[in-house]
Amino acid sequence: MVKLSEIIEFMERRFPLSYAMDFDNVGLLAGRAEGEAAKALLCLNCDKFVVDEAVREGASLIISHHPVIFGGIKSVTDKDANGEMLVKAIENGISIYCAHTNLDNCPGGLTEYLCSRLALTPLEPIEDGAGRICAPREGLRLLELCARIKSELGVASVCTTARMNRPVKRVAVVNGSGGDMWRAAREKGADVFVTGDVKHHAARDMYLDDGLEFISVSHYDSEKIVTELLFDALKEAFGQRLEAVISKADCDALIEV
Repeated sequence: MVKLSEIIEFMERRFPLSYAMDFDNVGLLAGRAEGEAAKALLCLNCDKFVVDEAVREGASLIISHHPVIFGGIKSVTDKDANGEMLVKAIENGISIYCAHTNLDNCPGGLTEYLCSRLALTPLEPIEDGAGRICAPREGLRLLELCARIKSELGVASVCTTARMNRPVKRVAVVNGSGGDMWRAAREKGADVFVTGDVKHHAARDMYLDDGLEFISVSHYDSEKIVTELLFDALKEAFGQRLEAVISKADCDALIEV
């Protein structure tokens, strides 16, 4: 059993709020800051299915990557899915803590964790503390990097350009939707850009820039390993005092058929 305040203090020391981007909403977003937790449920997206799972599992804390309250909100009622989820969480004594761009951007955060999983060495941020320019191992080719991404992220396919045998010299990595950062990555010498959710026009622009290849997966697939990062961090910090459980209900809203 761990005090919630102790978990919050740890999260904000390990993933400092100062790394969050201006538009973001992070920290304790629902529930009480006081009390104790024996079990924490970890997820990328907190929705009504994840809250139902927390109730079944007896978890009094949910730690979510994506914020449960984002942008303007004028009411919390059971008349819409998000409001219903928040009401049920609070009624069942479940607090929801969210670590988003602060967890992405900080040293040892999600972006650098993704880089390490892909055997890439982070060198510097792409811009404003976000993303990373990385060095690959010598002799790495685009086809091999695609294979590594599929293996580490557990995906059957990636979206990429056609020059698969091209050697990789400098890789830009942005988890989530990073397509709008490709020009900044190119200016820092990247010849491959790895991210999620590349839109049609950004993909064409990158393809037409002869110096930049890209590899894209879904937003969800580029970030789902956040639960593994959180699990390891909480296990190291609290050991047997806190049972960390990776959500089974959390899933991508988009599926391939």
